[in-house]
Parts: sequence; C-alpha cells; structure tokens
Amino acid sequence: MNKLNEEIESFKNIWHGGFRSGYDEKRGQKRLEDYLEKNLEGASLLEIGCGGGQWSKYIYDLNVFKKIYCVDVLSAEHNNFWEYVGEESKNLIEYFQVNSFDLLEIPDNSIDYLFSYDVFCHISYSGISNYLESLSSKCKKNAKLLIMYADPKKYLKSEPENRYHLIRYLPKKKFIYRISNNALINDAILDCDGAPSEGRWYWVGKEKFLDLADLNGFEIIKEDINTDNTNPITLLKKK
Repeated sequence: MNKLNEEIESFKNIWHGGFRSGYDEKRGQKRLEDYLEKNLEGASLLEIGCGGGQWSKYIYDLNVFKKIYCVDVLSAEHNNFWEYVGEESKNLIEYFQVNSFDLLEIPDNSIDYLFSYDVFCHISYSGISNYLESLSSKCKKNAKLLIMYADPKKYLKSEPENRYHLIRYLPKKKFIYRISNNALINDAILDCDGAPSEGRWYWVGKEKFLDLADLNGFEIIKEDINTDNTNPITLLKKK
C-alpha cells in the first residue's frame, strides 16, 4: 500500500457516523457562510470531504446550483449523509465514495465552483498536489475554488496553546519547541509529507499551498479571505 492509500485508509478509521464541521463561532465560520452566499456564481459545485453533510445541506438549501457533487472516502450510509441532508436532495446532489485523490468520478471541465472545508488540513503535501492536479482538468475556465488548509504560522498566532496540537504530530518532540515558535513552525512544514496517522494534521503552510495552486494553473484571487481565525482559506480561479 502506498503512502496516499495509507492516508485514505486512516480517514476511514476515525470519523464514524458522519463527521460534521461548521457553525463554530470561535473560528468565525458564520462569516464564511456570508462569504459563500455572496460569491456562489456557478451552475455546478464540487465539495471535497463532505462528511455528514453539514456544509452540503447549507449549500443545497441556497437553491443556487443545478448540480452538486459531493465526494468523501466514507460512504453516504456510513456518514448518515442522506439522513441529515434529506432524501429530497438526491435530485440535485450526486454522492461518490472515493478511494483516491484523482476525482475520476467527476466529469472533466464540469465544475464551476469547488468548496472544501476542514479537509485539506488532514491531507499531506503529496495528496494536496494530487488533488490540485486533478482539479485542473475538472474545473471550467474561471471556476472559483475556496479551500481551507493548515498553516502553522496562523495557527500559532491565533492561540499560543495551539503549539501542543502542532507538536503532537511531529516525529520528534524537541525541547526547543518550548522556547522557539520558529523552530516549531519550520519543523511542522518540513513534516508536511510525513507518515499518515489517524486524524493527523499536515501543516503544508500558505507558501507551499500557493505554489502548488500556481503550478497547476490556478490564479490566486485572495491568499486568505480571513473568515477562519485559525486556518487560511484561499480563493482561487482556474486560468
């Protein structure tokens, strides 16, 4: 089993019964909803890592899109997806359980808008690279992408106690982390392609993420829309 397959398998072991993310006032997610309402422009949307459907239901209830694709490594039944989002949404939402980052189930040149929240922070540098390469063929020209991922600088700045979350996934626990944020940040980014483990965060960092986006043909509209207090959310456009 290769490393990316190991990452996918690790997802399957932790989120039981449908992980739902959203509506956390501390992280400013209400402001993200406002941003979505003002910026939904396409006819078709792809959500990567839909989990139990917290955001899927919100997007469906906007009544903006004629087609919504939802992908997740876990089945809709496992996630209790239809139970939460509603059986009636099947006329609009197509759900795919995926086993790779290749998005083979999604038609080429079909996506107007990509949304992913609380997902890319759990994907390694290699996995994110794979996803962005796949998205370059799935997205239409001028498609918008709104993606949250993990950046150790912003994470530490938001709350100093977050350092313990950063240290948790690093292969070595160094004394210098207690006195040097720079050492902790640098090592977290260096480990952004490290070994998979259940629920781990990959601190890819904003610079590496933006470089990958540019490499795969995406224009950076806004590096961080600043609606999440702890993690960057970048707005991209397909060139």
